[in-house]
Order: sequence, then structure tokens, then C-alpha cells
Amino acid sequence: MCRDTYPDRPIGLAGLRFAGQSQVFHVYATWAGWAFDHAGWNPEADLFAANREFERRPLDRIAIVDDLATFCQAQHHRMPHQYRGDPLPRARDYVNRHAPPWE
Repeated sequence: MCRDTYPDRPIGLAGLRFAGQSQVFHVYATWAGWAFDHAGWNPEADLFAANREFERRPLDRIAIVDDLATFCQAQHHRMPHQYRGDPLPRARDYVNRHAPPWE
């Protein structure tokens, strides 16, 4: 939803996983050293450090380049249509509540 909201920005996607593991447990949007997730926009280094401290184990950050369907299948995540109700309006509202770092 973050990419759809700001199509003129080169927003990437990244994921966190436990070092040496293949399963991604946290996905977030990225832009110029910033990260957008359930806590809004924060410096990506801070997001990584907070997760590492919370998990108390080494983490790997990976760039996510797959399309949504491929990523969800590989990572055993649900697609939007597999949730009860449509999560997209709620996601759109959430993105719009947080001013991006370029404003």
C-alpha cells in the first residue's frame, strides 16, 4: 500500500529474518534510509536495532524483489483476499496517517 500511495517515490521492500533462516517474520517499506511499518516512518537502522534487541538474536535484512503472490507463497503469508474482510482500505488509511520523511 505504501508503494501505491507514493508511486513517484522509489519505495523498496525489505524483510527481517533470523540469521541463517529463510522465513521472513517482518516486512516493511524502505525509502532513502527510512523504514515504514506498524510503527510508522523511522530510520531503518533504528527499526533493525529495535527488532534485534527485542528478539535477542542475530537478524538478517533482505531486499524483497518478488511480486506479492510469489513472496506470500514462498513465505507462507496470506494474500489480501485471504483475510476476513478487505484489509486494503485499513492499510491505505494507516499509510495516510503517517507523514512520510520527505514532507
